[in-house]
Amino acid sequence: MRWHLIIGWLLAPGVLFAQNLGGQWEGHLSQGGKTDTFVYRVQLQQSGTSLNGEAYSATADGQHTARFLLTGFWDGQKLILQEVEQIEPASPQWCIKYATLRAGEQDGIPTLSGPWRADGCTPGQLFLQRPVKTIQDTVVQEIKPTVAGKWTGTLSQSDRDYGFYFEVDLGPRGLGGSYIVSEGNGGSAHMDLEYTYNANSNELHFQEGSVIKKEDPAWPWCIKSGDLAYRREGSRLVLEGTWKGYIEGYDLESGPCASGALYLEKPILTREIVQTRQAIAEPYQLENQRQIKVQRVLEVSSPNIRIKIWDNGTVDGDVATLFLNGERILNQHRVSKRRIGIPVTLSQTDNFLVLHADDLGDIRPNTVAVSVDDGEREQVIIVSSNLEESGAVMIKQFRVD
Repeated sequence: MRWHLIIGWLLAPGVLFAQNLGGQWEGHLSQGGKTDTFVYRVQLQQSGTSLNGEAYSATADGQHTARFLLTGFWDGQKLILQEVEQIEPASPQWCIKYATLRAGEQDGIPTLSGPWRADGCTPGQLFLQRPVKTIQDTVVQEIKPTVAGKWTGTLSQSDRDYGFYFEVDLGPRGLGGSYIVSEGNGGSAHMDLEYTYNANSNELHFQEGSVIKKEDPAWPWCIKSGDLAYRREGSRLVLEGTWKGYIEGYDLESGPCASGALYLEKPILTREIVQTRQAIAEPYQLENQRQIKVQRVLEVSSPNIRIKIWDNGTVDGDVATLFLNGERILNQHRVSKRRIGIPVTLSQTDNFLVLHADDLGDIRPNTVAVSVDDGEREQVIIVSSNLEESGAVMIKQFRVD
């Protein structure tokens, strides 16, 4: 189930306090035709045309909650705030929304109110004001991790100078599927697979069966198998190892493929129990997060794009994570001259791509080349991040002047 949380909103031009939006706002979100409402709080910091901060929302009974990292951009006519990372919980994902809010006043307290909307969600109304007079006591419970589920990562091959985006979906009874995207020839393909997991050795063996769908009908793909080591790293699970394979239509003896390495990961899920109680009127203090700075605005003509990342200068060990509208699409990738491409579909008009520096390498800051290809043109930009500030790019589609 997706909880109907507001993630971003637009502010109408001409609001008197549009240059003073920093600080805390709290209120509630409702949906048309439904009696249930959601608690909603946001903490913003503003610097010129940029805003960033965190949002918090909960169901009325406090049983389901979420926190988000937000960034914003003021273009002179509207303020766009966008979720760039769902901090808690790892799952489920809450709906990404926009709202057009107008300034007002209620009993001498500044307010923001107006309608909100989102694809796939029932629209409704949002009301915010200052200040909040409740605090939360939160207990986080971890959901027991398993190997089942969706894993994403990268795959390399010894005879290629480019990488592959790779994901597997491990289902029940040892059955699943895989999906691969090539930056070279072939495009993409879907395979079925079987797997076994040994809990004593923490190893997973997988074997692809056949290609069930592919972008280029004439391109022969490798049917892969391998043994992957299973481990935990902080708040995520990792599968890593080597693979071998053969060209479809052959076998390991008559048509072997060049082997390579495989890295996959998935988040560890948690749940929160939240108790709300009355307290002395004090702002709800959210944890300090990195500042997010929008460095460029790009326009694309299609929602189906490919994002690529590589080191355009001296390879110095930079490690980076990419977020698109809050979804981690590439995690702790050691940037090299090899281009890694990730196909994505934009779900909204204004989209935020954030470069999060995990390791600055030998030369600071973390500076990488990122390209956005919409099928008609490829736009290449340089994005810079450090441990205090993350660089971001706004990707706008179907601009209407």
